Amino acid sequence: MIKVVVAEDHALVRQGISMLLAATGGFELVAETALGSEVEVLVAFHSPDLLLLDLALGDSSGIEVTRKVKKVAPGTKVLIVTGNVYPGSVANAFAAGADGFVLKHEQGSELLEAIQAVLAGKRYVSQQVSRSLDNSVNGRSSGHGLTQTLTQREQQIVRMIAKGGSNQEIADTLHISVLTARKHRQNVMLKLGLHNGAEIAAYAIQSGLAAAPDVDSNL
Repeated sequence: MIKVVVAEDHALVRQGISMLLAATGGFELVAETALGSEVEVLVAFHSPDLLLLDLALGDSSGIEVTRKVKKVAPGTKVLIVTGNVYPGSVANAFAAGADGFVLKHEQGSELLEAIQAVLAGKRYVSQQVSRSLDNSVNGRSSGHGLTQTLTQREQQIVRMIAKGGSNQEIADTLHISVLTARKHRQNVMLKLGLHNGAEIAAYAIQSGLAAAPDVDSNL
């Protein structure tokens, strides 16, 4: 039996993956979680063959989770199963040690093909991911820029980070929870392929976003 851990913050997606693995046979779902902070412990305890991991977990970045998992269990294959592809996310995931990359809205057969590939020691990128990456490159070359991948609220938060705003300060200013502020920050890093607040601030200055006026947003 192939031991699997699933880290995904949507319960319906976790349930769907569980049903797919059960129907396929040969898999044992040893643990599942919605929190990135729990993944490292679960992997260390269960020593799974495979980790199915979302990039945008509620409390942490899947890329950072991948990096930690590969340190404690280098033999565990990490297959990213995420909702969207943004510039830098695939490259950063592979740099952190991921073994494959598929999208949530793809067919179950695509996920099974990806699982078989990474368990066989191959790197896997689905065709939809490849097409999304090509579209991102074409968009940037035609002048759309990375900034347009951000929502108005995310652009607002980038400007606040560039001014040194912490998650608590951003939450207080925008009247949102700290968890929501942290989630927005993680989404910005994922979309732009950045790793920390300093890189976000540098991007904001270089792109001119730091000097752009705020636009009211409830996003």
